[in-house]
Amino acid sequence: TTVFWYYRNINMIGIPFPEETMTMKSTRTRKASAVLAAAAILALTACGNDSAGEAGGSEDQRTLKLAHIFPESSALQPAAMSFMDQAAEATGGRVNFELFPGGQLGSDEEMASSLVSGDLECAFVAFAPSGLDPRLQLSFLPYIVSSYEAADEVFFNPDGIIQTNEREVLAEHGITSIGFYENDFRGMTNNSHPITKPSDLEGLKMRVPGLPMYLDLFSAWGALPVAMPFTELYTGLQQGTVDGQDNGIVLSANSRFHEVQKYLSLTRHAYGTGALACNTEVWESLSEEDRAALTEVAEKVSETATQEVRASVDDKLTELKDAGMEVTELTPEQIREFAESKDEIWEANREVFGDEVIDQLIEESDAADVG
Repeated sequence: TTVFWYYRNINMIGIPFPEETMTMKSTRTRKASAVLAAAAILALTACGNDSAGEAGGSEDQRTLKLAHIFPESSALQPAAMSFMDQAAEATGGRVNFELFPGGQLGSDEEMASSLVSGDLECAFVAFAPSGLDPRLQLSFLPYIVSSYEAADEVFFNPDGIIQTNEREVLAEHGITSIGFYENDFRGMTNNSHPITKPSDLEGLKMRVPGLPMYLDLFSAWGALPVAMPFTELYTGLQQGTVDGQDNGIVLSANSRFHEVQKYLSLTRHAYGTGALACNTEVWESLSEEDRAALTEVAEKVSETATQEVRASVDDKLTELKDAGMEVTELTPEQIREFAESKDEIWEANREVFGDEVIDQLIEESDAADVG
């Protein structure tokens, strides 16, 4: 191979192959030609090494996919863009992200699956309803907290059971969580009347997430829970297939449910969260220095995203009121009446989460003074 490359490059620069019989003069010519050929080969080799060096430099730069399901008008989009920009700066351009917002790479369920397979490197995902693992539904248990102050103590404590459980379960599936953000409290809408106590749900067909704990919870309140795909919900409300639904305030507003629902009650029966997470194999392929830098950026961005979501809730509530929706803020006493059903649901899920996890969650929830 070396000989072939040698002669091929001699031909490329116009130097002829030596003849089999040569005179003394032609021998000197051959020597001179060989010197020129060697110089040319060295020049070509040097160029090749320069190219290889440039290629090696580009290999040190990584571009990873980053996705989320929220529209570009959402509070999370600026957070995602901020993470993308700060990540490049913090790693000196070694780690870059290409952003895919608005569910371009699938739903939370699909993105969770893609993170496991490595087809998607990083994403902002709500893992509780993703179906990846029932143990990830811990944060969806009813009335863990009912205020932002309590949420900060229970959900945003890195050493608390919520984050510890999620990190450990995700790790089993090959996913590394590097940030934790808020999707806000869930409320209820319907067309019949304000919901201020469990008996107000009696006989109402309420669309809820298709999680066993949710079906049990709304049944305990006297409602008729319906597990309907979210994509069919607006039409279902419009046509009366279901009487109401439960969701976060921002999502309800962005989905224009106020066009087909009259009443919104801020029951705060569950608190939605999400994680900024990456495929573990991809994450560990980064240098320790870059992982540390990205983790720091993720923590800052997640905190900012949480505050932005909370601020956007106030804006969306104002929009809903201006659109004619009747919004009811429940009193602490009314929330406690709803929360009386939580013990039954929590106890029924000990087998899913384990006694140690449930007991620690009870301790943390009680310490936050939740009813």
